[in-house]
Amino acid sequence: MNYDEMLNAREGGTQGIVELPLGALYKKKIEGKYHNVIELKPDLAEDLVFCEGLRRDQRTVKTVNHPQQLQYELWEENGVISELEFQSGNYLTLDQLLRDDPSVVARPGFMENAINGMMELTEQLHSQGIYHLCFAQRTVFIRKSDNMPMLLWHGSSFAALKDKSVLFDDCEADVAPEVLEEGKMDERSDVFALGRFIEGLYASSSLPYELKGVVKKATDPDPDNRYPSVAAMREAMSKKRGMKRSLWTMVGALVVVGLLVFLYFDLTPESANVEFVDKKGAVQEKDPFSVEYDEPYGEEEEGYMDPEMEMYMDSMNVEPMSDDEVKRISDSLHVANDQEKIFRRRFEERAKQKIQSLYSSSNLGSSETNFISHSQQVMDELMNYATELSEQTGVPTDAGSVLASQIISNLQAQMQSGVKRYGSQTGTDSNN
Repeated sequence: MNYDEMLNAREGGTQGIVELPLGALYKKKIEGKYHNVIELKPDLAEDLVFCEGLRRDQRTVKTVNHPQQLQYELWEENGVISELEFQSGNYLTLDQLLRDDPSVVARPGFMENAINGMMELTEQLHSQGIYHLCFAQRTVFIRKSDNMPMLLWHGSSFAALKDKSVLFDDCEADVAPEVLEEGKMDERSDVFALGRFIEGLYASSSLPYELKGVVKKATDPDPDNRYPSVAAMREAMSKKRGMKRSLWTMVGALVVVGLLVFLYFDLTPESANVEFVDKKGAVQEKDPFSVEYDEPYGEEEEGYMDPEMEMYMDSMNVEPMSDDEVKRISDSLHVANDQEKIFRRRFEERAKQKIQSLYSSSNLGSSETNFISHSQQVMDELMNYATELSEQTGVPTDAGSVLASQIISNLQAQMQSGVKRYGSQTGTDSNN
């Protein structure tokens, strides 16, 4: 039976044939037992460079001691490799699983286990100088018993191939550009491939907030702009998840405060408005949402050095800096400070508007479920805006997220103070 005939076969010794980039996967019946077999595409089986790479990969795979690495053997005849057989068990590709059972992505732990599992295995591969290069759903195997994702062969074993695209038939979009265009490969190539893997998992839904920035950086066409390693990518994801947990803690606090405010105004009489008069007799309108920040740098003269930095330099007993060095540092501090001030001003404007709407009389008067839902929506919008604003102003994403959290916390505190001082007028339009 030739390759094309085998693809059309559905009876006899074959069951459930699945096309892969390297060939066709099927169950082959041998002595009453079914074996997992991949029959290579004829053009690959006849390519001596590819076959040598496959032999190299089979030897390499034997050195990978990881539960998510599939082991396999080659079937050769007269020096020609026609098939490979991998370890027994019931497997299907990730592409098959998502097509046949799309609801699997909503099961607790599936996404996290799939992503973490691939990252852990890839880190071990890198420690052995191995690069996988493509995590397309057609190439990732899933063990049916526990939905564990597993890998078979690795792209770096075929570095001698001039045309790398033959390894990734119809999966080129999941491979880093430098691999296909120049044949270059390193850890950043797998960072790109993992970013595409995560995107593919969330193809039927939107990427969670904590993954958007990570995936964007990981899949940058320029390798120099990506994470330098999978470990760095995992650390960034961990930080984003920590920020999300802090965000939900803040949401919880806002919900509690909102319920207390609602009960306060529901159970107590309306208080009279209080106006503050300065010494000249003019009425001062206090904005309970006003958040003022100390300006760490003013309009200093040229050559000015921050006193704390000057003390630090003295304590280190180093040579005094030249005027040019002082000016460069001062200029860079001014730029960073200007970026932060722009970020603070623009984010505070948006956050004030959103939080005021959150504590409007109509929203406080709604049900607890609606209030919680609105709170979650507001926080998601604000943190997404913080990410966008970081890119626009040049403030690092992590620093922007911290500033955003601080501003939201300050506005929340001012809101509570305003509730005590002004009653139900805070953030509402009850008197209009």
